Amino acid sequence: MKTSAIGIFDSGLGGLTVAREIAQLMPHESQLYVGDQARCPYGPRDARSIQVFVHQIASYLSAQKVKAVVIACNTASAVALDLAKQHFDVPVIGVIDAGAQVAASSTATGRIAVIGTALTIDAAAHAQALAGIDPQLQVSGHITPELTTIVEAATALEMTQLAQKRGDYYHLVESYVRPVLEQEPDTLLLGCTHYPVLADTLRSVAGDQLKIVSGEAHVARQLKETLDELDLRAALDAQPQHRFLTTGTDLVDFDLRGSQIFGADLASVGRVEHLELAELTDISLSESFH
Repeated sequence: MKTSAIGIFDSGLGGLTVAREIAQLMPHESQLYVGDQARCPYGPRDARSIQVFVHQIASYLSAQKVKAVVIACNTASAVALDLAKQHFDVPVIGVIDAGAQVAASSTATGRIAVIGTALTIDAAAHAQALAGIDPQLQVSGHITPELTTIVEAATALEMTQLAQKRGDYYHLVESYVRPVLEQEPDTLLLGCTHYPVLADTLRSVAGDQLKIVSGEAHVARQLKETLDELDLRAALDAQPQHRFLTTGTDLVDFDLRGSQIFGADLASVGRVEHLELAELTDISLSESFH
């Protein structure tokens, strides 16, 4: 098991922000990443559908003999983490608690705003996690679903316009951030693993009014601690074997966008592959996964 890969999955490319932090903290560990681009975004869907997706992908990863599963998606973590922990016999780690811990330690005024997908915000997962840390924290949730679309689909020109503080996508980000600022928080928690890709744009809109935080690095540390406790760490001189799978059909685009997020060329550090959606949808839902 020590030489087995760490399984990581997300609705698309966003989970690569988590994979990047894991690779930086534990460069000797192999990764098996699944981006479910064929069914992205998860946010507008109902909770039961996401639970089915989590069961399918985690089951697929388990069949590949991974030694741990990281649900690198806030939406999936919000509605399916507890079920996955109960069902699978390897450690399963989500991203909600990590983000909450970072936000709670960052705020000076106790006023925290969370942005995320509709399902994540409606589930109030971050608010509940923050209340568990400090009941006195004042938390507001804001639905910002199209930010995921920017990361998954924006053209190179549109991303350049974002950096230049112009274009339709920049104005969309502005329209999301302005109502957040009206709540006068001092900390903005990015409640979607896609959103750190847009952190610079969010800062350019918010100015110096907000600390912008996310939990990816904390997830990596939590995973390291878990592997250490279970004596599952790979040897420090191990040569990692990475695989990056997408249920989408455009491997070139997945490699290009994914490499920018991961911080290294995916095809150079591992294999970029297509995962047939049928391989997931053919997995029967266990009666215990309810």
